[in-house]
Amino acid sequence: MTIKRNYVVGIIDHNRIDDVNNVIYSYAEATMESSSHLYFAKQPLTGEMYVRDATFFKLMAENEDDLNKKVNNLISDLDKVDVDYVLKDEESGELLSVVEFGGTLFVKFDNLNIIKEGTFKQLDDLKQLKTDFGYTRGLNPNFRPLEGQSIKDLEINPEIIYLISDSSENLLKLRDYMSQKVLEVNSDFELDFKHFRKATI
Repeated sequence: MTIKRNYVVGIIDHNRIDDVNNVIYSYAEATMESSSHLYFAKQPLTGEMYVRDATFFKLMAENEDDLNKKVNNLISDLDKVDVDYVLKDEESGELLSVVEFGGTLFVKFDNLNIIKEGTFKQLDDLKQLKTDFGYTRGLNPNFRPLEGQSIKDLEINPEIIYLISDSSENLLKLRDYMSQKVLEVNSDFELDFKHFRKATI
C-alpha cells in the first residue's frame, strides 16, 4: 500500500530557494512554494512581504522503509546545495535539520495563573526577529487560552521559538538574548532550550 507524507522545507537565504526546490521537485509528488512569514506568523501578507523561503511538498513511497530511504536521499542531495535549511515532517512535527547552529526555545506557562493581555502578540513578535546573533522563527499553536482569564486548570502547550545562528558562540548569545526578551514579557515564564538534532533517520 502506498503511503504519503507531507513535509515543509525552509531556508535562511531566500535567494537560494530555487536551488533547493530543484532538488525537491525530483522527489516530490506535489509542491507549493510559500513564505515563512505566512507559515510561521500566519499573518496577512502584502506584496513586499512575500519572500519565497519555504516549500511544502508531499512524498510517496511503498512503505515506511522506502519513505525513510527517500528522505535520506533527499537530505543527502539537499546537503550538496550547501545552504542551511530546516526540514519538517508535517505529520510528526519532527524537525530534521542541517542548520548546524540552531535550537528550540520552549516558553512554558506552568507557573502562571493568568496570561496578561497582549502576551501572545509580544511572543509572536519575538518569533520573527533578525538580530546580531541570528534569526528567530516560530509557529503559532492550534490552541491558545483567553488572555486575562484564569488558566489554573488548563494544560497549555509551550510556545516554541526556533533559533538559528552562524556559530555555536552566537547561538548561545542568541539563546541568552531571547531568554531575556521572553522574561521581559513575563518573568514567571519557565524556559527550556534544546539544540536541533542532526538530520538522520
